[in-house]
Amino acid sequence: MLTFLITSIIFFLTMSSDNAFAADVLRFDVAVIGAGTGGSAAAIQAARMGMDVALIEESDWIGGQMTGAAVSTMDDVRRTRTGIYNEFITRVREYYAQRNTPVNLCYWGSDTISFEPWVGQKILTDMIKESGRVSLFLESRVLKAKTEKNRVVSALIESGGEKMTIAAKVFIDATETGDFIPLTGARYRVGNSIAPKVDKESVIQDITYVAVVKRYPEGLPPELRLTRRPPGYEDFLPHFRKVITKDGSWWPGEYPFNVPVHNAYRAMPDITNPDRERIDGGLSGTWPLISRTGVNWANDYPGRKFGAAGMPVKYLEDKKFRREAERRAMAETLAFIFYMQTELGMEDWSVDDRQGYGRYFSNNWRDWKEMPAEFVPVLTHFPPFPYVRESRRIVGVTTMTVKDVERDRVLRRMLKTNPYSIALGEYPTDIHGLREPQYLDRDLGENAEEIPADTEWKGGLFQIPMGVLIPEKVDGLLAAEKNISVSRIVNGSTRLQPVTMLTGQAAGAFAAEAVRQNVEPRMVHPLDVQWRLLEAKDKLSLFNFDDVPVDSLWWRGVELSMIYDYMDPASETIYGVDQEMHWLEVRDAFRRAFGRMEFPQREYEAPVTLDDFSQWLSELFGDDAKRYEGVLQRFQGGDVMRKGQLAAAVAEIKLLKD
Repeated sequence: MLTFLITSIIFFLTMSSDNAFAADVLRFDVAVIGAGTGGSAAAIQAARMGMDVALIEESDWIGGQMTGAAVSTMDDVRRTRTGIYNEFITRVREYYAQRNTPVNLCYWGSDTISFEPWVGQKILTDMIKESGRVSLFLESRVLKAKTEKNRVVSALIESGGEKMTIAAKVFIDATETGDFIPLTGARYRVGNSIAPKVDKESVIQDITYVAVVKRYPEGLPPELRLTRRPPGYEDFLPHFRKVITKDGSWWPGEYPFNVPVHNAYRAMPDITNPDRERIDGGLSGTWPLISRTGVNWANDYPGRKFGAAGMPVKYLEDKKFRREAERRAMAETLAFIFYMQTELGMEDWSVDDRQGYGRYFSNNWRDWKEMPAEFVPVLTHFPPFPYVRESRRIVGVTTMTVKDVERDRVLRRMLKTNPYSIALGEYPTDIHGLREPQYLDRDLGENAEEIPADTEWKGGLFQIPMGVLIPEKVDGLLAAEKNISVSRIVNGSTRLQPVTMLTGQAAGAFAAEAVRQNVEPRMVHPLDVQWRLLEAKDKLSLFNFDDVPVDSLWWRGVELSMIYDYMDPASETIYGVDQEMHWLEVRDAFRRAFGRMEFPQREYEAPVTLDDFSQWLSELFGDDAKRYEGVLQRFQGGDVMRKGQLAAAVAEIKLLKD
């Protein structure tokens, strides 16, 4: 199990009082609380930008929902494969390609991605190590946060029974449930209320205690066979039968569905399967060959099975209630495994014993007296924590509502670009059925009628603005996970692995830029963060042009031209990067980029050479031209300027000017 500290050996100093911070302080540029998808990405990005980073994780797993919660079938709608997320899934593909094992097994599609949780953790671990400046603290819990003049300056953590103080210039909450936010005094949304006036009886989305299960073709180990009904089985059984039965429908169809459909939904690669190379998630005839999958369909908890509307907000606010709810969710998944082995005819299937789980469990189920000891061998191989869909959400300087994720059904993107974009999302507004007006945020003016129906699951690209990462008032703090400043409806689109990884990367770049400039995050100009993200090949615009690949010299400039709307593409898929530029197009680009109305005179219909452009810039900026000397030197010669070059030149000038 992962227990390393990267780049430094930490000597922990014991404190005598829980009410005081340690006198000796470990100092970092950036401290990331939570090593899930967002936290890992934030730490990697900040470290790559030269920051010393503390990455603090309460469990013994990194990767959060996609590894420690076993949701390792990527909720990926294909056009957000960019930035650190794209790096990660590229490594996943390479790992399994070397073993002649496909990754396109899940979600009944041929262009999908899944992996084993332990493989995902290994890849993230490698990426963190390679960043070179991250100190990782596992099984470390934050006890308190210290603020000075409304700014977070340090955190008291407990690790291995020892206490220490972590000081940083910027803290990032990347926990699965937003647990660091309340310690800072920042306001946050929870359910449909805002702290401190929390309605604990309001609801959030269900949790799911996912289990990785596999077929044992050589025979099921006796300890993994359930010989009697787990506790609560009769309560869960009616729902199981409504969702999956042995003789159910094929997908697409109607409930209940059959076993191959269930297995293909969350299917994962299995290197030991001799039929593995034949499996394709888009070919239903191969689904019976699947030998490893995740139990994450019929076992949402509580799932309205017991008369309640959903999981109460108390789950986030009350640690004791959270522990008990997670135990019940675990019991439901255990019951489903019994259902698999009995009614579904999957006698040789059980929990996967090779994922590396078994040390840490957030619900301390080993102390659960109601769980008979005979189930311990199976529960030991459950993930360390459940899949949490809805977190506390920070009240930010910007809050995204449903209108901010409205997408054109034909173009499959937002129609209006956002100049503050720091990440992309594409997932539909999936809030697990809680669409009634009484469950929506009370102060944001959203209507249930504005939420697209489940039958309209088309998705489409939308942009996430920088302001959702910044608390409305508290400094020294950013959000980077399911806790960003969005409504409950929008959370249904931003809670998935690709998005949380990309918002995490943005938070890491944001924090690093704030430290570099020695200012509070809210004072950093969006363009400075965007430039760093584009440098990291992280796409921020709503367009993907066939003539501007990500390795193009002009890619960053083209991206910014679309974000800031200072040039128009030739079409939805072609930018026209090689088109010759005339003075009319140069004037219009500068007018739209900088709001200027007066320019050095030129014949507007005449083509522009690079030398002409450089001279024109010198005239335009006069005594201030030295600031743009690098741009002037880059664009020289007698060749006619191309559209891609103009986009890049304006972008560089904008970066220097703003």
